[in-house]
Amino acid sequence: MKLLFTATAPIAAPLASVLPLIDGGWVLESMLTPESRAYVDVDHRPGVVGMQGHWWYRGEIAADPGPAGAALTYRVFNIAQRSAWAVPLANKLFIGYGKLVQQTAGKLAAAIEEKLRAAR
Repeated sequence: MKLLFTATAPIAAPLASVLPLIDGGWVLESMLTPESRAYVDVDHRPGVVGMQGHWWYRGEIAADPGPAGAALTYRVFNIAQRSAWAVPLANKLFIGYGKLVQQTAGKLAAAIEEKLRAAR
């Protein structure tokens, strides 16, 4: 498993408020559409949700203490067992992919803040 991209975004909320959204499945449901859910395997350990799909992709969402309260981290891994060299070619050399990962982390962090604000 090779780490390809990491993106972090601040969440203006205590870590103790963010972790139940990860552990309870809300984060996963907000990231995956019902159609994409059918093609993704999901695993979970406390504070981290992992999504694995296609022949090469694994994404992990986690939260840790951060300067604003919590920090969301989104990691993308290449898990291809064979033909790992083909992953960049199949993904157009990942041009713009790092920016997309950062945007996804930022949007998810904002959605978490909004969810927690609405719950107050």
